Amino acid sequence: MKIQRIFIYPVKSLRPLEVSAAEITNEGLRFDRQYVLIKPPTGDNHGLAEHITIKSYFELGLFHTAVDRSWSKLTITQTQAEANRSIVIPLTPSPLSLMQAQSFQVSIFGTKATGLDMGEVVAQYFSHHLKFPVRLLYIGGSGQREIPGSVYMPKHYTALSVSVNDKFQPQRLRFADAAPLLLTTTASEEDARRRLPPIARTEDIIIRFRPNVHVDTGDEQEPYGEDGWSMLSIRSQADREQEVSVRCLFRTVRCLSLNADLSKGGMIATNRQLYGLLAKDRRVNENFPNKPVFGQYACAGPSGAVLRVGDEVEVTERISRTGTPSSQSPITPVTSNGPITPT
Repeated sequence: MKIQRIFIYPVKSLRPLEVSAAEITNEGLRFDRQYVLIKPPTGDNHGLAEHITIKSYFELGLFHTAVDRSWSKLTITQTQAEANRSIVIPLTPSPLSLMQAQSFQVSIFGTKATGLDMGEVVAQYFSHHLKFPVRLLYIGGSGQREIPGSVYMPKHYTALSVSVNDKFQPQRLRFADAAPLLLTTTASEEDARRRLPPIARTEDIIIRFRPNVHVDTGDEQEPYGEDGWSMLSIRSQADREQEVSVRCLFRTVRCLSLNADLSKGGMIATNRQLYGLLAKDRRVNENFPNKPVFGQYACAGPSGAVLRVGDEVEVTERISRTGTPSSQSPITPVTSNGPITPT
């Protein structure tokens, strides 16, 4: 198996950057979900800012992102706008530029993070296109938060860390929902594609699933074989000394964001709604029997390693029938994931 595609989402819930390589950090891929859009806090939510996601606002799919060659500037473009289409912000703001920035506490799936406000010009841009008051925040504080998915993980996980070279690297995340990484596979992608009407099968559907790493399984795996992954090893052709360890945390329960028409910023036609099409037989989580599952949440190390398109992927451990890792056990479904979906 090989890495086929890599995605980074600089702003949570906007369209991603597709890249040929990405650096791993202890909070996921560098630059991933370091910005978030919020509604300003009110008395009703006890001073916490409400984050805005594509689950509820399909029009966020109309905002495309691009970076310059120096990877210093992020351009955001609302593709259907006739005026005020684009805005340019730093891909990574300097600490000095944020010294006087207002800070907000943002609640995302039960955990809190500090966000630093990017100012009035940016706020006016998004507020203009979304038709309600919006602020853009950059991850502040320590630059990370706890992983809320820990409460949904199998009991044999005692800590969220990756063992690399006999050392443990603790894992956190920025504004992602539940884990530093989301993995999907081509075998499962093709199964989902076959559920669509023939006229829609040329669509790039994996964009709707919002993964970070999309693995080409070739003929090595049946659809949804990743349900049973526990540990992966990824080796680079460009750097033979590098080996990345990937720890699969829990299978990803999906939400109605799968029904977003990203070209129009609304809901897609009924016969192309992947949520319902997958729910017919992919409701494999007994704790959430009405929700379909697609992909695996994961974390990876060592920090500083680089994932590249074409890197070799090997499953080194699978989930046994008892729900514990086993290098010899067959692939079987587990039901340890919770109602957390990627935006």
